[in-house]
Parts: sequence; C-alpha cells; structure tokens
Amino acid sequence: MFKFILNRLLQAIPVLLIIIAMTFFMVKAAPGGPFSQERKVSPQIIEKMNEHYGLNDPAIVQFYHYVVNCLQGDLGYSYKYEGRTVNEMIGESFPVSLKLGGISLLFALCVGVPAGVLGAVKKNTFWDYSSMSVALIGICLPTFVVGPLASLIFGLWLGWFNVSGWFVPSDCVLPAITLGLAYAAYIARLTRSGMLDILSQDYIRTARSKGVKESTIVWKHALKGGLLPVVSFMGPALAGLIAGSFVIETIYQIPGLGRHFVNAALNRDYTMVMGTVLVYAVLIIVANLLVDIVQVVLNPRLKYE
Repeated sequence: MFKFILNRLLQAIPVLLIIIAMTFFMVKAAPGGPFSQERKVSPQIIEKMNEHYGLNDPAIVQFYHYVVNCLQGDLGYSYKYEGRTVNEMIGESFPVSLKLGGISLLFALCVGVPAGVLGAVKKNTFWDYSSMSVALIGICLPTFVVGPLASLIFGLWLGWFNVSGWFVPSDCVLPAITLGLAYAAYIARLTRSGMLDILSQDYIRTARSKGVKESTIVWKHALKGGLLPVVSFMGPALAGLIAGSFVIETIYQIPGLGRHFVNAALNRDYTMVMGTVLVYAVLIIVANLLVDIVQVVLNPRLKYE
C-alpha cells in the first residue's frame, strides 16, 4: 500500500504542474486585467500597480515565480482584496464548502443507496419503476433550476428555511438537498445495477437454498459487493460536490470557496483563481486515491496496481 500511495503521489506532481500551467496561461490570455475595471484611475497608477505585482514581467517569468511560491506554500496576495492573502481567504472559505459538500454527500448516500437496493430487490415492480423514475428526474434537473424552486417553495411560501446566508444549522438544509439531489440519483442507479449483478451470483443462490433470510442476504452478503460501483463514483462525486458548489453558494449566498472562485473570475483576480483551481485539483487527486484504497479493502481480488 505504501508503494501504491507513493507512486500515485509522484504521478500527481506533473498533473498538478500541467493544471497550473494551463490555468495560468488561460487567465493571462483573457482580455483585460485585474485593474482594468478600476474607476477614475490614471494610467500611471495602473502601471505602478502592475509593476508592484509583477504583472509587467513576461508571462513565463511570472509563471516561474508563481510555481516557486506555490512550492513554498505561498499562493500570493489577492488583487481585489487589499492586504489579504489567498491562503487566508481559502482557509476561511474552504471549511464552509467542505461542510456543505460533506452534508450533501451524506444526503445523497442516505437517499440513493436505499432507493437502489429497493429497485434491485423489487426488480420490475412498481417500487423499482417509481424509484428509478424519480432518480432520472433528479439527474435531468440542474441545480440552478432546483435551487430557486426550493427557495421559493420551502423558503418564501412555507417559511421553513432561510433562502440565503450561512448563520444557523438549518441554513445548510436547502443547499445540501439541492446539491446532493442529482448525486443521490446517480448513486441510486449505480446501487441498483451493482446489486442486480451480485444478486445473480451463485453464492447468493446457495444462501437462498439454505434458507437464509432475504434481509440477511441483501444487507450482509450482497450489499458489500453491490456498493463497489458506488465507491468508484465517490471520488469524482466528492470532488464534484465541493468544486461544483459554486452555483449553490451563489444562489444561497454562502461564503464558501466556490463563491470566491466566481467573484475572482469576474474580477480577474488571477491569484485567487489559481489558488482555488489548485485546491480543487488537489482535492480530486486525494479523493480518487482514497476511493482506490477503499475499493481494494472491499474487494480483495483487486490489487494495488
């Protein structure tokens, strides 16, 4: 396992360098600059600001300095929030996004796994068709449609939850459900397909012929193997829940990392864009590594390759 983890971490280094390089030169190629939208500022002052932040240097020189600073753990200062470093802003906002993503993932698992198991056990029945139909609706409806509808119904009409902010524990309910609904649908379909494959195996038929209770067969013998497709999906799902939360954070006015990313892109805050992309990339790599380890634990036939 140690060699496997070390190998994957070494492979991640060139991947991160490629991601950093692509993001860096793409934001540089975008029209305008971080100070082009400043009002009533003379060209001389803008020139001094560009000189102060090193924006007058060639792009390759700026890239070299950025990579060196990243290796030292320094993501630089924000161009739009004077006196604040990207490290500080990420340190404040990332826990919010992580909490939102974790709660959304828990909701997706609690809804998707039972729905998938029910669809597999009650194959080709009303319960199977209804659960998979709801899952298909969850996949088709995007979050920017579900979010405003949930706010309108449960926030404005019924008054059960706040429609914006992140102040009390109940403020995470609507964003978590909105964000986790589509992933719950994917998990339900993956669980159903995995369970159907396991329930057709010989050892399941043998257990049934010995008179083992159906509930024991499903929850003790079949579920472990049936969840392997779901475990494979967990890495991209966790990264997607956190990285894709910028839409939800914008809708519900949540002070998370996704909202900083949106504002940084609009304001051409190069260092903030680079910092958030780097955090998301590291998160995806770590999530996929953890998923690979869990897969081997659940299925001993796999090897650390």
